[in-house]
Amino acid sequence: MNDAQTLEQDRLFIKSWLDTYFDSPHREMLMSSPAKTEEGDYGVPAAMQDGEIDEEGWVRWKMLDSEVTEKQINDLVQTLIHPAAHAISFSLPSLYTAYLSSRCVLNIYLRYDAFTVALPNLASDAPLREVSGLWSAWKPLIAAGYIPFAGYEDGAGPVCWDTNQPTEVNDYAVVSFDHEVLAVEEQPVREKLEQYARPLFPSFREMLISAASSSRS
Repeated sequence: MNDAQTLEQDRLFIKSWLDTYFDSPHREMLMSSPAKTEEGDYGVPAAMQDGEIDEEGWVRWKMLDSEVTEKQINDLVQTLIHPAAHAISFSLPSLYTAYLSSRCVLNIYLRYDAFTVALPNLASDAPLREVSGLWSAWKPLIAAGYIPFAGYEDGAGPVCWDTNQPTEVNDYAVVSFDHEVLAVEEQPVREKLEQYARPLFPSFREMLISAASSSRS
């Protein structure tokens, strides 16, 4: 299977996974958020709004097919990851590329027994804004071989791939960091960071599969 076929298969997986995620008794809550009111805010853009805005400024939203291209994602990787991780061998997992380019979607909170992971929102008017912010904010982590791709708990710190622990299918072990620990390390290096990295999953794919299993239990 070539790269294009793998990506297409992963996009089908992501779409099915998202349908399962939102097939929940909490669907109404998950698919409601504050509406966008100003150009720079993070509310639901007009294209994703599904109905009227209520008196508190909230609106139901709908998923849309994404217009993000593989080239846009690769350009972002080249701009924000590779300059910081110049000495590290890294390629973005195909399944994450599929997540970024399959649908415009919000409020993906993966709940496990002891913690929660928040995937970046992919709003239709700025679908790569949050992942771009992650990669811009954590350049020292990237330089040490930890690539952030999600958030741990309620802003407690980044969830990262550990590039020193690759899998056979272009994926990596998943770890998390406490932002308070990172704040005291002015120039974090790999040797120091390793002691703070909390192992979460053997891969991004396993993380998604485990979340689907948790939601059904």
